[in-house]
Amino acid sequence: MQFIPIKTRILTPPQDDLYAVLDEYLTDVIEGDIILVSSKVIAIGEGRCVAKTDATKAELVDDTADVVIPRPYWNSPLTIVHNTFLGAAGIDESNGNGYYVLLPSDVFKSAEAIYTYLCTKHQVKNIGVIITDSRSLPFRYGATGVALAWWGMEPLQDHIGRRDLFGRKIEVERSNLVDGLAAGATVIAGEVDECIPVVIARGVPNVIYVTGNTKDSLFSPFEDDTFRVLYERFLPKQ
Repeated sequence: MQFIPIKTRILTPPQDDLYAVLDEYLTDVIEGDIILVSSKVIAIGEGRCVAKTDATKAELVDDTADVVIPRPYWNSPLTIVHNTFLGAAGIDESNGNGYYVLLPSDVFKSAEAIYTYLCTKHQVKNIGVIITDSRSLPFRYGATGVALAWWGMEPLQDHIGRRDLFGRKIEVERSNLVDGLAAGATVIAGEVDECIPVVIARGVPNVIYVTGNTKDSLFSPFEDDTFRVLYERFLPKQ
C-alpha cells in the first residue's frame, strides 16, 4: 500500500474551480484507488467562504455547528459537526487569504459528486473518495486526519467470525478504514503551505467497493455511542 501526494496550484478563496484542478493534476486514477481530498479545497470550490469583514468567527460557529461546547479556558469552543468533534465547527482561517473557510454544507453530497466525476472521467468502477479534515484528540498535542465523508466504499472492515492467533473467535471487532486512511493521508498532505490537497491511497487491502451512501455503517446513533457521556449535557433540549 502507498500514499501518493498530488501537489497542485493554490486554490484561492472565496471560490475557485476544484474540478479544473482535479483535471490538471489528478491524471492517474486506476481501479482500486482511494482518493482523499481536503475539505478545505472542496469548500473553496463550493464558495463556502465568508470575508472576515462580513461576520465574526463566533457567529459562523453558532450558525453551522450542531453542538457547541464552551471552552472558557480557550479562545474557541469545541463543537460537533458532521458527526465529528472539531474545534470551531471546522471553520478555518489558515490559507484563507482574508476569508473564513467553512466546511462543505453537505459533505456526503460533495463526496458523491467527486466520486461520480472521477469514475466517469477515468473510466473506473471501483474507487473510493474520502473527504478529510484535521482534528485534535484528548490528551494529545497536534492534529490528525479524520474522514468527514466518503463514497464508493464500505467504511468498516468487519472481523466478526474470524479467529485470533490462538483460535479465539472475534465477536465485535471492526476496523475503521476511512478514518485510518484519512489520518495517513493527512501526514502526507501536511497542514500549512505544502499545497497537497489530494492524496491517492493505492493498494489498500480488504476494501469493499459499493455504490450508495454507507454513512450509517460507521456513524453510531446516540443510544449506542459509548462516548455520549462526554457531550450529552450540551445537546439542545428536545
